[in-house]
Amino acid sequence: MKDKFHESICAVGMSKSVKNRFHESICAGGMSKKMKLFRKIHGKLQAHIVSVFTGLLIISFAMIGLTFNFSVHRYISTGATNALALARNEPASTAGAGVIMRAVRGSHRFSYANVQAFQFSSLFVNISSSSNAAEIMQRLDETRTPLTFTEGKRLRVNHQVFYISIVPGEPYGVIYYLDVTDIIMFTLVVNRLLIGSVFMIWILSMIIAGFLADSMMRPLRLLRDFVRQIGRGDFTPNAHSFANEEFDELNQSLNSTARQLAMYDNEQKAFFQNVSHELRTPLMSIKSYAEGINIGIMDSKTASSTIIEATDHLTELVGDILYVSRIDNVAPPPMEKINLCIIVTERINRQKSMAELKNVEIKYASDNMPIIVNCAVKYIERAVDNLISNAIRYAKTEIIVECYAIGSRATIRVIDDGPGFEPDALPHVFERFFRGKNGLTGIGLSTVKSITDQHKGTAAAENGNEHGAILTITLPRHKGM
Repeated sequence: MKDKFHESICAVGMSKSVKNRFHESICAGGMSKKMKLFRKIHGKLQAHIVSVFTGLLIISFAMIGLTFNFSVHRYISTGATNALALARNEPASTAGAGVIMRAVRGSHRFSYANVQAFQFSSLFVNISSSSNAAEIMQRLDETRTPLTFTEGKRLRVNHQVFYISIVPGEPYGVIYYLDVTDIIMFTLVVNRLLIGSVFMIWILSMIIAGFLADSMMRPLRLLRDFVRQIGRGDFTPNAHSFANEEFDELNQSLNSTARQLAMYDNEQKAFFQNVSHELRTPLMSIKSYAEGINIGIMDSKTASSTIIEATDHLTELVGDILYVSRIDNVAPPPMEKINLCIIVTERINRQKSMAELKNVEIKYASDNMPIIVNCAVKYIERAVDNLISNAIRYAKTEIIVECYAIGSRATIRVIDDGPGFEPDALPHVFERFFRGKNGLTGIGLSTVKSITDQHKGTAAAENGNEHGAILTITLPRHKGM
């Protein structure tokens, strides 16, 4: 459990030192129940979505709350300071030891008409119209506030909040103050409403986020189960349809993959069936004739010829199997510039002996002009060999091999005078492991198709007007030719 958890931590973008310290702490003390719970929650996409949504909501409302409180504080501080400054400049009359502010109607909460004042000395406090003077002076004494010129000082007295302005003088100074308790209380009420709103919105958001997360998790669960089905070897496409375009595209891709895997699986099964049958036949011939020679009931010359023929068949079969594997799993060798007519001529010469054994003549037709292509020579040689050997297998007396160029394409055509392709088999002759009448393993022509595809060429099959089959491949010519 510890090792698996360590691996999950390493998958996250943590530095090596943090990973090591974290792993050491786990190994030393074991995983606590909280850590196990964290891992369980953290690993679920639905919980992750909800947690991210919650974090964004908290951050958003925290920023709104901070901005609101900062703005209100600035508003109160600026308004109160301005009102106190206006009050200091307003003429006042004295009555005894007090200061009587002239009543002036203000246009807003921080009008200097709401400012009150009282005189003070170093020995006593004289109160005129103010009922808060004693408390304010006591609070100033408790906070050790010097009675020097002060403008817009915030002062909390019991449950009240004042902004004060101190103007020292002889023999008396004056303290102007403005009660902002009401607006402070209003701010607290608004903050409580914000907190309550945040809580309600959070609950509503969690419900919505839960539904959204579940709507996302449902297609993911269906696709997960489908992938597990494919992993078990069941390649049956599903019939799911999703409203979300991305999920629907993913499902279509998985269905396409399942169909390709099913086709590949069927091809592999057909391949093993065909190959096992084809291998068994020549092996039985070799064994039978070898035993006949051993016990002296067969002519050694005749039996050896049969053994050689069966061995050649085995060699060709094994070569095709290895070549298919090489094409599927290895990148083609480097391309080189070569005259295609030279390749065709060489392959015809190599196949002539086989054709002569079947009394088949190979004719070559060309316009005697070099046809330069960029190709993997060994691969193209194999493709031409397969075309000619296929024609030899079915031809009666004659094979025509043509090599010519039309525009930017180089073309090789192989025509035989055999029975031609069966109409039902014609669309499938280049499919891997497809065996037509008298066919072997279904590898030869499929190899031709794979090679031409690698060279961005084409492969086509058709029947002649009278009789025989026509196999055609095209390759792009070298640029500049």
